[in-house]
Amino acid sequence: MDKRKINIPWLFDMAWRDSRRNRSRLLLFISAIVFGIAALVAIYTFKYNLEKDINDQAAQLVGADLVVNGSNPGDAAIKPLLDSLGDRRSEERSFVSMVYFPKGNGTRLVLIKALKGDFPYYGSLETIPEQAGQSFKKEKTVLVDKTLMQQFNAHVNDSIKIGNVTFLIAGVLNKAPGQTGVTSNMAPIVYIPLQYLEQTGLSKKGSRINYAFYYKYDKPVDMEQLVKNIDTRLDKAELNYETIESRKENTGRAFADLTRFLSLVGFIALLLGCVGVASAIHIYIREKIASIAIMRCLGVKASEAFLIYLIQIIGIGIIGSIIGAALGTSIQHVLPWIMKDFLPITISTDISWVAILQGIVLGIIISILFALLPLISIRNISPLNTLRISYEDIKLRRDPLRWLVYLLIVLFIITFI
Repeated sequence: MDKRKINIPWLFDMAWRDSRRNRSRLLLFISAIVFGIAALVAIYTFKYNLEKDINDQAAQLVGADLVVNGSNPGDAAIKPLLDSLGDRRSEERSFVSMVYFPKGNGTRLVLIKALKGDFPYYGSLETIPEQAGQSFKKEKTVLVDKTLMQQFNAHVNDSIKIGNVTFLIAGVLNKAPGQTGVTSNMAPIVYIPLQYLEQTGLSKKGSRINYAFYYKYDKPVDMEQLVKNIDTRLDKAELNYETIESRKENTGRAFADLTRFLSLVGFIALLLGCVGVASAIHIYIREKIASIAIMRCLGVKASEAFLIYLIQIIGIGIIGSIIGAALGTSIQHVLPWIMKDFLPITISTDISWVAILQGIVLGIIISILFALLPLISIRNISPLNTLRISYEDIKLRRDPLRWLVYLLIVLFIITFI
């Protein structure tokens, strides 16, 4: 019985020499892995940056430490509680209404927000000119969403009529806390000072108005305990509340579903690529039957022949995964730009080494798993194939280990999903 030890350096040397005449085909195998890994690494990096940015910018999404809102201003019983919360307070009333642009003789359905106070306390109303975000509250002026300004070719200091009152446009609103490009297009916002709301005649009995109260605490407060204490009273008054932590959780949960879906799409792309690898490796091994049979005649064990080509496949997986990870890291710089209209926050494009490592490891594992199906047949190639190969079509015998490989592939896919 042959008990000689396997010479690992020799196996690597043989794998390298055997690959010299087939490098162009091996590069084709690599390309099947590259694009799937690139998609996954780009999606994973986007996911990690999104999670980090949601945590960092959650306060700017809310604009305050605590928000209490509802479809009613609260009765006399709840008003003392509302007035006792926070060190600084702002009030907002929002509703949908038509506005009129005298200059262009145009009308449009918009979301009116009547604001009083220094809200937002985190972040800012991004406007042109910059100071208009705060100065408009002091005069009979408004902020108009940039999409409205473009649609009606309006400019700063033009007039806009809301209800019975004509306001001057103090600035162009580029972004408000929690606003996205999609919501801006569907329901463009117009901010007006709260003290002029009654004069517009739009807040009469029967108007559908949403009331929001924003609170800022200048000293650290246990917000979780605070909302626990007031939850029952707010619920009884049919008022809702939101904190920075609750917004963080809700936003994170919503976009976790998105990134999970994108990850599955990327994984399916990778699986399709690996099916192509398995088919190509099958053809590659069939063409190598003569070479493998000759090696067997020269004393190479079946296990050694198997390892020579397994080393080649591992090398393909490593190279393809590294190239794919580099490409995916580049692609992820584009994803925030594509998704910017759907995201209420600014997404960073930092390199995620965790995503890169995940992509490389996943690429190596999946390329090996799918390549094992044709590779295990190498063990069944005997020295006699050197004599028969010219006379009959060599059909590699089925191996019981195939079922183990099938099981591993299925378990891997289920585990990933």
